[in-house]
Formats: sequence, structure tokens, C-alpha cells
Amino acid sequence: MTSQNSLSIYARSFWLTLVVFAVFTLVFGWYVYSEKTVDRLNDLRFESQALSIELHESSEDLTRMVRAYVVTGDPVYKKYYQHILDVRNGKLARPALSKNLFWDLVPASQTQLPEATGQASGVPLMDLIRKTGISKEEFNLLEQAKANSDALTAIEYRAMGLIETPGPDLKATREEAIKLLYDEQYRAAKLAILRPIAEARDLMEKRGIALVEDAAQFAVKVRMLFIFLGIWLVGLLWRAYRSLHISLGGNIREVSATLINLGTGNFNTPVMVKPGREESIMGWLAVTQAKLAEIDAARNLAAKKSERLSKLYNALNQCNQSILRLENKDDLLPRICEDAVTIGGLKMAWIGLVAEGTQVLSPVAFFGAGAGYLEGLHITVDPDATVSLGPSALAYLENRPYWCQDFLHDDLTAAWHERGAKQGWRASAALPLLKNGKVVGTFNLYTDNENAFDEAVQDLLMEFATDVSHVLNRFELEAARQHTLQMEELRSYMLERITANITQKELFQDVVLKVESLLPDCLCSIMLLDKDGMHLRTGAAPSLPNAFTDAIEGEVIGAGIGSCGNALSTGERTIATDLSTHAYWKNYWQLAEKMNLRSCWSEPIRSTERKVIGAFAIYHHQPSVPDAFALSLLEMAANLIAIGMERKQSEESLHKLSQAVEQSSNAIVITDTAVNIEYANGTYLKNAGKQLSEVLGHKPSIMRSGKTAPDVYAEMWAQLERGESWKGELINRYADGMDHTDLAHISPIRNAQGVVTNFLSIQEDISDKKRTEERIRYLAHYDSLTGLPNRTLLDELARYALSLAERNQDALAVIFFDLDHFKDINDTLGHSLGDVMLVELARRLVSTMRENDTISRLGGDEFILLLTGVNEHKVEQVVQKLMQVVNAPFHLGEYDLNVTASMGIAIYPNDGKDLETLSRNADAAMYRAKREGRNSYRFFTQEMQERSTRHLELVNALRQALEKQQFQLHFQPQISMQTGAVLGAEALLRWYHPVLGNVSPAEFIPVAEDSGLILPIGEWVLRTAVAQWKQWQESGLPELLIAVNLSAVQFRHYDLPALVTRILQEAEMPAACLELELTEGVAMHDPQGAIAVMNNLHERGIRMSIDDFGTGYSSLSYLKKFKVYKLKIDQSFVRDITSDPEDRAIVSAVISMAKSLGLLTIAEGVETADQLEFLRQQQCDEVQGYYYSRPLPPDQFLEFFRTSLH
Repeated sequence: MTSQNSLSIYARSFWLTLVVFAVFTLVFGWYVYSEKTVDRLNDLRFESQALSIELHESSEDLTRMVRAYVVTGDPVYKKYYQHILDVRNGKLARPALSKNLFWDLVPASQTQLPEATGQASGVPLMDLIRKTGISKEEFNLLEQAKANSDALTAIEYRAMGLIETPGPDLKATREEAIKLLYDEQYRAAKLAILRPIAEARDLMEKRGIALVEDAAQFAVKVRMLFIFLGIWLVGLLWRAYRSLHISLGGNIREVSATLINLGTGNFNTPVMVKPGREESIMGWLAVTQAKLAEIDAARNLAAKKSERLSKLYNALNQCNQSILRLENKDDLLPRICEDAVTIGGLKMAWIGLVAEGTQVLSPVAFFGAGAGYLEGLHITVDPDATVSLGPSALAYLENRPYWCQDFLHDDLTAAWHERGAKQGWRASAALPLLKNGKVVGTFNLYTDNENAFDEAVQDLLMEFATDVSHVLNRFELEAARQHTLQMEELRSYMLERITANITQKELFQDVVLKVESLLPDCLCSIMLLDKDGMHLRTGAAPSLPNAFTDAIEGEVIGAGIGSCGNALSTGERTIATDLSTHAYWKNYWQLAEKMNLRSCWSEPIRSTERKVIGAFAIYHHQPSVPDAFALSLLEMAANLIAIGMERKQSEESLHKLSQAVEQSSNAIVITDTAVNIEYANGTYLKNAGKQLSEVLGHKPSIMRSGKTAPDVYAEMWAQLERGESWKGELINRYADGMDHTDLAHISPIRNAQGVVTNFLSIQEDISDKKRTEERIRYLAHYDSLTGLPNRTLLDELARYALSLAERNQDALAVIFFDLDHFKDINDTLGHSLGDVMLVELARRLVSTMRENDTISRLGGDEFILLLTGVNEHKVEQVVQKLMQVVNAPFHLGEYDLNVTASMGIAIYPNDGKDLETLSRNADAAMYRAKREGRNSYRFFTQEMQERSTRHLELVNALRQALEKQQFQLHFQPQISMQTGAVLGAEALLRWYHPVLGNVSPAEFIPVAEDSGLILPIGEWVLRTAVAQWKQWQESGLPELLIAVNLSAVQFRHYDLPALVTRILQEAEMPAACLELELTEGVAMHDPQGAIAVMNNLHERGIRMSIDDFGTGYSSLSYLKKFKVYKLKIDQSFVRDITSDPEDRAIVSAVISMAKSLGLLTIAEGVETADQLEFLRQQQCDEVQGYYYSRPLPPDQFLEFFRTSLH
């Protein structure tokens, strides 16, 4: 089909479509009209039905109102009766809510009439019915019903009249009125109203349905016509579209885009023409584009070739200028690559060189797109290599350029095709570089055009490579000259440092840093042999990683063990050019790789006797082969280090000896045989208060104090004259005027012939040591603060006193006491003031006691008294006197303090026969005094012994209870008083011991708190309760609340909030499901601290409750500040609430107070129905107790909960 035929078909389709569209529009309007007709008929039908129903309902409403009026006599019903009539007859406006026109009955208190529509007057109901368009027959029936209803009002008015004029017998009159409204005549009149309404509604319904069905059938016919025309219109539109599409050869967007491309000069984008559309407009545009693209390509090719040559000439010119201007190879070679790219228009350029003695081509300079991959690249140029050789290797081996005109399809570049496609490399060239006529590397160039290297470009690039080769020759000559200067510089520097006044370590450090400055990118080290000659020791390695030197420190040397280990073991130079493959580094390669070390050259350091004493090593971060200069430098450095080591060792030995004598803390004197001083060190001169010139030629007796016994000097000279050494103590007087005890050691000094030529005296001042020994002996037996005997001295005195008491069959008393609440003084006023008080107390006690009695301070505020020769009566007198001494005010600076003490008394031999037993029993008696109110004393009794034994037994058992899994948790359900549902459970700890049996929590919890075991036990309870909650969740239980009790020790522990949070997070338990119970007494011990802890827990979402509420003392002001949500009423109040009025009053008050504070209440210990009923009457929120369940093991609790659901 030709383009003209397509256009003709398109025109005919277009006009036909317009006609069909017009008809379609008319039919659509007709269809809409028919649908609206159906809706209008339905509306009239429903409206007429509603009005007929209203006529029926108004009659019913009138009957209900008149009957209500007759029965009750309330005038409001008559008022509504008249209102209904007036609205129906049009005398009053209709209510606004016509659907709720009237009421069946209204309460007597309601007098408000329905709100009117706002019209001035009403419309009779029959007029409204007539307007709905009902038939005459239907209207006559309704009008008959209305007339019958009006007639019925006469009877109703008569009944109301009887009520309004009742006469003497109101009851009889009311019964007569009621009879009028319920007799057969009234019911017949009502039936005469309802029957015509029902007949009229049936007629209206049949007529309405018939009209609606007719209209609906007509609408269906119009709809079918509308659908047919719509389908026809769509088909015509599609036919017109296809005709236009065939004529254009594509869609409008494609034609438009093609014209825009051609108009803007974009001739390279081909125009896509579908088969068979060659004669379309798109086909003509495709032909035009192809011709324009050919013309444009030829022009661009010529321009690019000219531009490429021009750029390369400019790059060559710039290269020559750089060669003249730059003298450093590291600056020049990268500049040549940069010029080739930025000026020559190439994509990337790089220069690779083969290091002497290797067959690896490594990039030394590069620039351009994708050059980053050259970092660390090594290309083999080994002709026998098993891997395929690329263009660079071929150019190097064959000494001729390799021109790759199609980079992405050349087999030699297959390994780089993916990278080349990404970087835009389309052609490449590899040109050999020569130095002194020998190939040493390649110059590699990449461009973004295929076949870019024509003959002219190749000649130009060859000239470029020749210039680079000249540069390499020049730099080699310059490098040789520089190497000679550097060798001389190293020799001069090392000789200067060897003779300088520096340590051997400083020498090593300087040498290593100097060599590193001469060999760029290297890291040097000096390794020495340990004293045993078998292990490495680091001499200097400032640039090597510490982790590396730490790892090889102390390593065993041996042949083939690392570069330095091999050099030290064999005495031969060891060159490891690539640590990853070298056999000597097999066991150290992972370490070297981690430290980024790739090569190591090691030269042995030999002494003048040719003994290997160390190794000098050079490391690199990449595999490296040493050139001649590097080897010469390595050898020279090792030789000069050997010279330096021997010289420094000699100097250091002499210097150390001199310094040791001069800086010794002991006084050292050398005299001649006539005992005249020839040398004295600094310590002796300081002690004597003299200068060296003042003592030379004088005798050491200038410091004699006269307090040394003469026989000591006699013994000293007797031994010295026999040629023997003497050692003893001399008392000398120093320059400070004080006498000092010196431990002197005097020895004769002999020459080579064994003749005594001098005496050497070494004197150590041991005065402080002797005083310290005295102090230590004192502190070993006395308290450092109070000066009272300590436990050690007490043990000695007690053993003596007990043995004496046993021998004399006498009594002996041990009194153990400490101060009540002394910790509060330390915490509030400071430990310094507390120490002052203890010193004053000790003074008082010492002044009170008899001379043969002993008082000892055990530590802190604990004291123990040992009374001999006393009976129980005397002991009691002493204790009372002691308490008076303690109770007397302490005047400490600006503070006047009063303290009390609790004392325990044990009597020998009844309460024990050794100090350990007596003090333990006295301690038990003291704690009984503390528990019973403090500021008192108690004698030890057998009952205390039993309690103490039981306490010790429980402590020992508790220490193993957790480990041996003897604890269990039971759970007592907590019940809602409102619903009876299980809301949660209180976790209660149970302990079954295999020997002790079931131990009551009331017995072992206090023991755990006293012994410090409550913290691990409390944490176990918390973790186990949370874990059990998690297990119940997995068993399908809802999120119950778990209540866990906290002890005082737990609550005051700093880590409590964090510990609870960790446990909840580990079990993924919501914080709101955990309730921590705290007793009232614990909370009020430190209210401010309790508030801080509760706030912390509250912020973490954890609930708090007060347990045993009412048993302690709480301030309501603090209770308001506590972040708690529940109060638990103690079972001691619940137990007798049915019989004790006071308990009932307390429980009622607690519940009332809790409600006023917005808190919940839970009562524990509920055991009877009467208790439960009383709590329900007082509106207690929750209960728990044996009435519902005892505490249950987890599996029984689960069964209880599931049973409670049914």
C-alpha cells in the first residue's frame, strides 16, 4: 500500500468517525434521560408509600397518646395528641426530622415538642399525598381512612373529657374512659382506618412497580444501542489510527524525534524502519539520514586525523621541553605520560621498566583513564613463561613496536577486553625503550579510536619513544654519579657518628635512618644475637611495624629461617626478592604479608675476628631485586656498623663502670695503704659535706662520731692487716649533724704481683632501714590509727591470759563491741573526722581499763576487750562503765557528736576455751544486742550458739545451693476482683536441701543478705522468672504479669536497673510484664535514693509495687514521689479482717488512700470467702492467697491457668 492510499483511507475513516461520534453522543443523552426517569418513578413510589405509612402511624400515635393520657392523667400526652392532629391537618409546620415525627410515649418530665421545619404554617397530609401523583382510586381509599380517623377523634375527645371532669368517683370515671378506648366499637373504628390504608398501599405498590419496570425496559434498549455505537466508534478510531501509522511508517513521537535529530545535525543515529514501510515518511527520512551520515563521517574522519597528528606533535614538543627542564626521573617520566594524554589526546599512557636481574616489567609512571589498575602490576617478560605474553612483553622481547589497531578484538589483549571496553580503549601501541642499546622497558599508549595508528602516527610515536630512551641514558649516568656521592656520604656520616658521644642504640638508630634516606621506599633494621647466640634481638628498626619486630623478637636463628636468621647462622648474604615464594620465609610469609613486606636483603655484620655479631637488613613493600649500588650500600653499612659496635661496646663498658661508682647510692672511698683518701664518690662527699679537693690526702676518720665501740675498729684493722675484707656497722656523723649507721665493707686492692696498694671502702647508710624495721615490728603488733594492740598481739596476749586462767582455774571475759551507725558518720562527715573519733574513743577506753586488761582494735569501729580475773557480775559493771564512756559526747571541731555501742560478752571457760571461739560467740551476742535495739549488751547463751551454728550451716549450704540447682521458683496466681481472671503471678523462692530439707525463705533470705549471697541468688530468681514467662509465652499463655521480690541489698546495688534491662532484653520480654516488689521498710531506709532508683526503673518501663504495705512507716509525701503503681496489703491485716475492727479499718484506709493516689491495691493471704467478700466491698483491685491457690510449680501453674479459663 502506498503512502497516498494510506492517507486517503485515513481521511475517509476520520469523517465517518466524526458522524458516528455525534450519533453516539445523542444516544448517550437519551440513555441518561431514561435512567433518570427510572430513578424519578422510584422516588415517587417510595414517597407515596412513606406518606401512607405516616397516615397509618399518626392514627396509631393518636391512640397511644389518648390512652396514656387516660391512664396517667398527665397533660403532656394530651398536648402531644393535639400537636399530632394539628400537624396532620396542616395547622402546624411539620417537624424537621420527619422520620421521627411522633413518639409512642413520652416521659412525664419531657415537655419539649419536636423542632419544626421553620415554615410559617403546615401542609395537610392529604395534600402532600395528592402531590405524589397517585391514582384517584388510591387517593379515595386514603381519604376514606383519613375521614374515619377524624371520626374516631370524637370518641377520643369524649374519653379525655371524662378525665378532665371526673365527678365524685375518679376511679369509676377513669375506668369508663379506658373502656371507651378499648371496647369493640373503638377497635372496629380503628380497623375502618387501617383497612383502606392497606388496600391503597397494595394498589400503589403494584402501579409503581409496573411503571418502573416499563421505564427500565426502555433504558435497557437504549443501553444496548449505546454499547453497539461505542464498539463501532472504537473500531473506526482504530482504523483511522492504523491508516495514519502506516502512512507515517511509525508513531508521531518517532517521526518527531527523527526530524529533531536531523534538524540539529545528528546524522549518526540511524532511522529504524519496519519491514514493508520503506515507502512511508519514516522510510524517506531513513534514506536522507544515511546520505547525510556518510558525508558527515568522511568530514569528521579527516578532521580527527588532522587533529590527532597535531596533538601528538604538540605532545612531542612539550616532552622535549620537559626533558630540558626537569632533572628528576620521578618527575619527568610521569610528566611525559601526562603530556601524552592531556596534550596528545590519548586515553592513557604508561612507562614500564624491567629491574636489573629480573624478568618482570613494572610500571614506573602512568596517567589517564584506567591507569589505577597499574598500581602493583607486574608483567612477566620471561620468554619461557607458561602464560601468554601481551603486547608490552612482545615489544620488549622482540625489540620492535607492537601496534594493536583493534584492542577489543585482538587475541593478545583478550585479558584486558573487559577493562578496555569500560575505559574506552579501542587501539594501543607498545614501543620498546632502550638504554645503552639494550631494551629496558616499554612505552605504552592507548587511544579511543580503532585503526588510529596510521603510518604518520607511527613515525611520530617512534620519535617519541626515542626521546624517552635518550632520557633513560642520561638518568643512568646521573644515577651512577649520585651513587658514588651517596656512598661517600654514608661513609663520612657513619664515621662521624661512631666517634660521637652517643650510645650504641642511638648509633644504630641514626645508621638505619640514614640508609633509609639514601634508598627511597625501603625499611631498614639491625638485628643482633642474644647472649646465648641462638636468638634474635632487635637493635634498631624505627620504620618497621612494631607488631613485626615484636613477633620476630627472640626467634631462634638457623639456616633457612628468614633472611636475617640465615645470614646470622651461615654468615652469608641472603637476598629474598619475593617473600611470598622464598623458601626461607615459608613460616613467616603470613606475618610479612600482613605487615605489607614483600622483599628482604640481609647482610651479616662481622667483628674484627670475623665472628658474626649481627645482621643489617633492607625491606621493601614490593618484590625487589638489589642493583649494584644497593648491594654496595648494604655491604658498606654492615662493615661500618661492626666497627661502631666494637667501639661503642668498649666505651660503654668503661663508662658504665665509672658511672656505677660515681652514681652509687653507697659511699665509696679509695685510700692508699697509709689510709689517705685518693678517691671519693659523690655520695661520700655529700655525706661529709665536703668537696673532693677538701678530702683528698685526708683520712676517712673525719666523719667519726665517737659512738662506735673501739673493739669494732680493732677487729676491722686486725682483718685488714691480714689482707682480709671486713664487714660491720659504723656510727658516723654526717654533714647534717645527725648520727647515721653505715654498713661498711672494706677490702684490700692488690696489684698484678699481689701486693696491697690500696683499700676500697663501700658504706651503705642503713639508718632508715633500721628505723623501718622498728616501725614494721611496731605495726605488726599495734593498730596504726589508735596505737591499740592489733589482732596479732591480741592473739599472743590471749594465749598467755588463757593459759594463766587455765592454770589458776580463773574466769576470763571477752567483750566484742562496735559503734552503732558509725558508717553514717563516715558517709556524712568524712572518714577523717571518723578517724579522729576512733582515736579519742581509744584514749577513753585505755584510761578506763585496768593495767592487766587488754583492748584491741580489729578494724573499722570494731573493738575487742580481754578482761582477766573477773566474774559475770564484774563484767557487767565494766560493760556498763564502758557504755557510759562511749555515750559521753565527742567534741570534734565544730561538731558535738553522740554515739552508742552494742556489746557482746563471752566468758571463759563456759563459752569457749580459745580466743577464736570466745570472740566468735561474743560477736554473736553483740549482733543479738543490735537486733534487739542497739545501745545495749548481751551475754552469750546456748540458744545463740545453736542459732550461730544454724547460721553457719545455712551459709555453707547456701554457697552451694545455686551451683547444685537446689532452688526452685513457685508461682502464686494473682486474681482480678472485677473479672476473676488470672492477671499474673508472684514468683516465690523455694529451697530444698538434701540434708536440711525444705528451708523456709523467712529463715534463709536474711542469712543470704547478711552473707552477701543475696545478689547472685536474686539475679537467679529474676532470670528464672523471666525465662519461665518466656516458656509460658511459647506454650500459648497471654502476657501475664510476673511479680519478683527485691531484697534491700539488691535494691541498693548500683547495677540493678541495667541488670534488669539486660535480662528482659535477653528474653525479649516487655518491661511492662515485670513487676518488682519492694518492702515499705526498704523504700523508706533512704527515700531520696529509693526515688532515684524507682525513677530509673520507671524510665525503662519496669513497674514497681510496695510489698507488705502498712507494716512499716511511710510518709505520704514520699509515697506520692515513689514511681509505684500498686500497694500490696500485708497478710497480717487480711488474716483477721472479718473479726478485728482495727484490721478492717486499716485495710479500708489503705484501699481508699491508694485510690486517691491513683494506685492499684492487691491483698495477699486471702484464705476465706468472707475475707474475699469484704475486700470486694472495699473495691480492692486484686487478691492472692490459698483461697484460690497455694504457690505452684510452673507446670501446675500452667494447668491452673488453663483450668481457670473454663
